[in-house]
Amino acid sequence: MLKTVGNPSTRYGDQTVIDGNLVIGTAGKGIDFSADPSAPGMTSELLDDYEEGTWTPVAKGTTSAGTGTYTKQVGRYTKVGNLVTVSCNLAWSAHTGTGNFYVSGLPFISNASIRNSGAVYADAMNFGALATQLAAFVDLGDDNISFRGMLNNANATLVPLDTAVDNFFATVTYSV
Repeated sequence: MLKTVGNPSTRYGDQTVIDGNLVIGTAGKGIDFSADPSAPGMTSELLDDYEEGTWTPVAKGTTSAGTGTYTKQVGRYTKVGNLVTVSCNLAWSAHTGTGNFYVSGLPFISNASIRNSGAVYADAMNFGALATQLAAFVDLGDDNISFRGMLNNANATLVPLDTAVDNFFATVTYSV
């Protein structure tokens, strides 16, 4: 059994935990990869966070948030270091919100210096007159996902909140 009390020790060769978990007992500590060569612009080689969980996605409108009658409302996330991947599955039979469509309730606020986008799939949803494709978008320092409709060779436009949607899926990876 390997057990060190007090000062750290150095071990050579692979180490195996036969039963149980490797527990990091101090916040901000983790697995240090500093022995690997660094890429230009590297800011950290410490993997110091991992988390999985659920969140409650809520469809809203930008003019008035409104309330939805949901038939599906599922959200999951995984956070590794400073990257969070969220997925949601929504369906609603009625909604009172107006304005452009967004999903609120992200588990973490996004980084204030980088925007992120993701993938969307929707059944029986009105994207608006000027859109044939849909993309998810997390803005700077935000805890919402907004949606942009796109046409070939044109600027993206915000998508209106639809009053009823059969199936809506979105996945976004964003930095925090």
